[in-house]
Amino acid sequence: MHFSNRTQLLITVPMLAIALLISSCDISGSDGDNDNTIQAPDNYEFTRNGESTVAYPGQNDRLDMVEEMKAYIATANDGEILSEQALNDMFENTGGNGGEHFSFDSEKQLKNKTFGPDLDNNLFENIFADAEAASENGSAGIRANENGTAGLMEREDSGNDILVDEKGREFTQLVEKGLMGAVFYNQIFNAYLTDEKIGPNIENSETEEGANYTAKEHHFDEAFGYFNAPADFESDWPDDRSNELRFWSKYSNGSDAQLGFNDTIMDAFIMGRTAIVNDDQSELNNQVNVLYEELELLSAATAVHYINSTLGHLNNGNRGEAHHALSEAWAFVNALKYSPVKKITPEQINQIINTDFGDNGNFWNVTPEGLNNAKSTLVETYPDLESVQGQL
Repeated sequence: MHFSNRTQLLITVPMLAIALLISSCDISGSDGDNDNTIQAPDNYEFTRNGESTVAYPGQNDRLDMVEEMKAYIATANDGEILSEQALNDMFENTGGNGGEHFSFDSEKQLKNKTFGPDLDNNLFENIFADAEAASENGSAGIRANENGTAGLMEREDSGNDILVDEKGREFTQLVEKGLMGAVFYNQIFNAYLTDEKIGPNIENSETEEGANYTAKEHHFDEAFGYFNAPADFESDWPDDRSNELRFWSKYSNGSDAQLGFNDTIMDAFIMGRTAIVNDDQSELNNQVNVLYEELELLSAATAVHYINSTLGHLNNGNRGEAHHALSEAWAFVNALKYSPVKKITPEQINQIINTDFGDNGNFWNVTPEGLNNAKSTLVETYPDLESVQGQL
């Protein structure tokens, strides 16, 4: 493995202890008997009796669902009218195929894995209803060129249209990036990296019926599945393999040159999974702490990137490009709320989203002063961003 400087600081167990472990990464015993310890492998690959113990098909399905929801919403950019019911069917996976809107069948869904308070507030259902109404405006030729008008807005650099609400927020970003937080991060932070899933009392000696993994191994793999990186993901990732990245692993790679996220996050996942094989709860807890810290920092760094982009577009008078970038910044700041051990406070998140990004969250009211205030809050909260804030 290739450890970044920050990884070396974060890992609390001396590397000498790991070097003393047995070099094989194959676990003896089909019943999950962990008599032998293993050395952390180079990649996220673990086997038992020569067969992989890693599986997260449900996570792959949910990532596919978000991709297809985004693609459906994007049809409104060309004047199509969206259906609120279709979006709800995709969210709930009605009939096992999103109400016939998905290209595949699955027993999984997004809604039942969504952050509880967001469900209580009907966050996504309200976005779906607004998207339908905005698409009707767009289809009728109504342009979203002023405050209070939902419809199509042109991105000046590409000449393409985007569908925005009356506050100028882009629907594809609200849904795609919103679900990256409310489902993917929520499940990593509040489900799979908790004691309820990988704590000391979770079964880790017997494999699950019909499977080649223990419950504890599988739960940790499911957290990795929401990050969804290739097994050999690392820093200096080659451009010709960028199509293998999506959602959080894609954004990890986007800030890797400045902050070394790829190595740091992958090392923590690999060493955490190794600790489970070795029944080392203390080391597992260490690596979980790294993941909480680094994944939160990733979201903050990506938000700063899009704030920088928004400032540049506003300076150039490109309102459509600014609204596109600010929609992404909004979603990544919002994603910070899902960590139960976050450094940023709920009050700071609310200040950024509902004031710094425009009074009442209205992008038409955003100012460079507000954007710089949001950026300062993030940099002060996450000091690792200070030296690279202008490069993100």
